[in-house]
This record gives sequence, C-alpha cells and structure tokens, in this order.
Amino acid sequence: MPVAKLNGTSLYYEIQGTGIPILFIHGHGFTHHMFKPQLDYFSAKYKVILCDLRGNGKSGKLLQPPDEIIETQCLDLIMLMNDLNIREAVFVGISYGGLIAQHMAKQYPERVRALVIADSFCRSEASTFLGKLQLAAAYCSCLTYYAPGELMLPSLRLIYKRWGLAYREIRRSLLDKRPGELYKQRLAMRFIDYSACLRTFQRPALCIVGDFREFGVDCMKDVVSRLPHAQLAIIPDAFDPSNLCQPEMFNAVVQQFLDTQQDIQHIG
Repeated sequence: MPVAKLNGTSLYYEIQGTGIPILFIHGHGFTHHMFKPQLDYFSAKYKVILCDLRGNGKSGKLLQPPDEIIETQCLDLIMLMNDLNIREAVFVGISYGGLIAQHMAKQYPERVRALVIADSFCRSEASTFLGKLQLAAAYCSCLTYYAPGELMLPSLRLIYKRWGLAYREIRRSLLDKRPGELYKQRLAMRFIDYSACLRTFQRPALCIVGDFREFGVDCMKDVVSRLPHAQLAIIPDAFDPSNLCQPEMFNAVVQQFLDTQQDIQHIG
C-alpha cells in the first residue's frame, strides 16, 4: 500500500494499469475507495491513480487554515505526479473533488490534459443564493460532523434506498470520518469562485451530473457554460455521487469522452 512522503505530509495512493494516466479525486467525506467501480473498469486500458487527499482516509493530517486547504491539496497532487513521473493526466473530480480539479485547471493547466467534473459547482461566493446556503450549512453543520456517524444513517438510508452501492460507501465514510478535518474542508468551500478562470482553460472537459436534483443540474450547467470546450452529460436516476449511483453509465460516459479526444493518446 504505497504512501508518498511529500509536501510535509504523507499521501496514501493506489495505482493500477498502464497507459493514459487518469487521476480520480474523491468527494467531501469520502476516500479513494469511492472509485472502486472506476478502478476496476478503467485500469484495463488506463493508468488509474487513486489517492486520499490530505486530511482524509489514510493520508496525513490537515493542519492548514481553510483558505489554504484547496491550494495545498492541489500541490500535494502535483508532487505525487512528479514522484510517479507523470507529466500530465486526465483529472476526474466528484463533488469536492470537482473543486480540486477546477483549481488544478486554474493553477496548473499544463498538468491537466482533460477535465471531468461531476456533481460539483464552480462558485459559492457569499453574494449568491448558493453561497449563502453553503455558508449557512458550513456553520450550522458543525455539530453533525462531530456527532456519531450512526445517527445519520437512518435518514441517509431513506435518501439512498434506490442506490445501494452509494449508500454503502457513504455509510463506510461516515463510520470512519475525521470530523475536524472534514469540517475545515467544508469551510474551505465558502468563497471559491472559478467562474472566470474556467473561461481560459483550453483543454477538453466533460461535466457529469445526476438528474435527481434540479439544483445540482443547474450548478453543472453553470460550469459547462464557462468552459470553452465542455460537454454536459446528465445521468438518469442518479444523485450525488453519480459514479456510485449509476457506475456503469458513469463509466460509459467517461469512456466515450476519452474516445472522442483525437489526440488523447499523446499524453505522457
């Protein structure tokens, strides 16, 4: 089980397969394990890299203040790529991982060959309705982060009763959570805004969202509208995370996107 010592921390990662590097970035409260269906599928043709972001899973502690967290986690990934001799990769980010992927496209565009963002958003500034909701949620949900995970399971079971795989992974994450570091990452989302910088990203992009929640679809349409070379895929009968609600459909959509990139085989 490889652990990279870099950037003042330890980063747990798994790597499987050969070919084009695809780096999957997990969502808030999850770990690398949420991509098990993608690891099994894509490692047959690609070099799949999974990792736990700093402050999550088996990786090191998250000591940074909220306004430095996303940049620090991105730098961790860059240094991991350097350790693995990977010049550029396809980045696939779910939810919070989608924010990390967007920050990578903003800060390190030369390392991002293509971008896949799922069940995420590009801005949460406090002046918008979304921003106010997220800011309120960040402060009001503090106690839920520290409450025993078992207390949340009955309501989550009702929400995800149609998607057993997603529920089982959420259950796993809740029972193994690192509450203080999760809460800090929630605060890190407060004032992100990638709406302007996305317009300068000149690589291909795919945005994926489940159709279960109209608000989530609207957020992803906003992301697509700002990326010059983006396409939108709405997965039927799926919620967040769509890669676990409908893994076969999610994999097929990503595979089709990769197949349509004429020069994607030139990734180093």
